[in-house]
Amino acid sequence: MSRSLPVKLSARARSLALPVIALLALNACGGAADNANSPVTPSTTISSAPASASNQEFLSETETGVRTQDGYHLNKVTEGAPTVTLFTDLECPYCAKADPTYAQVAGELEGTMNVTVKHFPLPMHDNAVPAAQAVQAAELQGTHQKMADHIYKHQSEWKELTTSESLAEAFTGYAEELGLDQEQFSADLTRDDQFDLIQSEYEEGKTAGVTGTPQFVVDGQVVAGVESSTSVEAMVAAFRKAANL
Repeated sequence: MSRSLPVKLSARARSLALPVIALLALNACGGAADNANSPVTPSTTISSAPASASNQEFLSETETGVRTQDGYHLNKVTEGAPTVTLFTDLECPYCAKADPTYAQVAGELEGTMNVTVKHFPLPMHDNAVPAAQAVQAAELQGTHQKMADHIYKHQSEWKELTTSESLAEAFTGYAEELGLDQEQFSADLTRDDQFDLIQSEYEEGKTAGVTGTPQFVVDGQVVAGVESSTSVEAMVAAFRKAANL
């Protein structure tokens, strides 16, 4: 049966009436006004299919990055360490800008903080959910971050596409470029459990007070003053301070 995540996201997003911090407005996507816009429609959402295996089963055999309840880890998991989570929208140009910086932050904080990422597809971006589905399909072959990087790099190619068929073709092409099993990737694009994961992470972000992207959360609170143009050093300092380290 076809699922309609973006419609669910839209219904909740329209109820928001939260202000946007002026600084973030210049370096982030989203906010109350943008969240009131029309989301991606069911016709451009890649519909769902049943799951066959968990993300963790694949990832534990294919790469050091793992997925836990804290999100997808960009550095090695340190038991008992605090976690910083980036809530990201793959269609947001500011998220694309922040992506390489955050990857460096993950390296700087390894052993001190767990650095993770979760999906927060904004209703203002028609193709953000399908892009997230593509990253999740790649994650099942151990290439979450490679696909995310590739999708950010090629935003201009897919962000204006208007049909599920054209989006699936574009993302499957990226999977081929990354050396993934295309048949498996195409099947995993429609997995029910991955669709539900994206929705769950969106709801978690809203609960934490996320109103746009990129935004960063430590201990259930959005870290103020950190945005896409923040330097590696400043991000590290802000996250450590938020975690009381």
